[in-house]
Amino acid sequence: MSSVREAFDRHAAVYDKVFLSSQIRTEVWQVADPLFQPGSRILDLGCGTGEDAIHFSQRGIHVTAIDLSPEMIARLRAKSAGIVHGEVADMQSYSFGRRRFDGIFSNFGALNCSADLSWFGKLARSSLTPGSHVVVTAMGRFYPLEFAVFLLKRQPDLALRRFRRPATATIEGLKIDVHYHSVRAIRSALGREFRLCRVLGLRSLLPVPGLEHLERFSALRLLKPIDRWICRNRLTAACSDHFVSVWEYRGSQ
Repeated sequence: MSSVREAFDRHAAVYDKVFLSSQIRTEVWQVADPLFQPGSRILDLGCGTGEDAIHFSQRGIHVTAIDLSPEMIARLRAKSAGIVHGEVADMQSYSFGRRRFDGIFSNFGALNCSADLSWFGKLARSSLTPGSHVVVTAMGRFYPLEFAVFLLKRQPDLALRRFRRPATATIEGLKIDVHYHSVRAIRSALGREFRLCRVLGLRSLLPVPGLEHLERFSALRLLKPIDRWICRNRLTAACSDHFVSVWEYRGSQ
């Protein structure tokens, strides 16, 4: 995990420039906010610079936010002015002691850094109270717009990069492994104690940060209704750049 830590340490300085004002983050909040009530306790996995944790804390929620990168946590602490409890920790081996949480949140593909999600299920089952929710945003294996763009550029290797096992990404000059998990894989990791409540895609045919230049093409605007349908249909929602899945913990079965 040292290369992942170093990559995100380097990325911390520019992370907010990419994601801070993202409309996509707001859409994730719209999914999570009704599930996490003021006074509740949630665990934020792979919190980055803490934008989500700060948002929830400002709503009166007690947030424990962890990230592998010391630089990300340093920026969270500087931004949050003490309203968020941030810890430098590997989410795959995180020890929460006797604490219990009323929800788990993870945004923008933190789980895609893990090849095996068995730890995720164990963490959720042992740390949550019955009736709690898990809200996780993962990167999808197939993002149709990205696929089409790279094919048109005659770059088939890039068009197919998400299908590799593992795929690789370059962050601030360092290559890291990326693992694309399906809804089924997340379900398998969580176990039968969890019920899938919702799946929402985040951009299937429309641009995400990094592809904003494509917004100048009016033809893409005509695809908005189709994109909306794909992203809201449970069977196709994961065919997106990212997708949000919501799970309810029903307790030991």
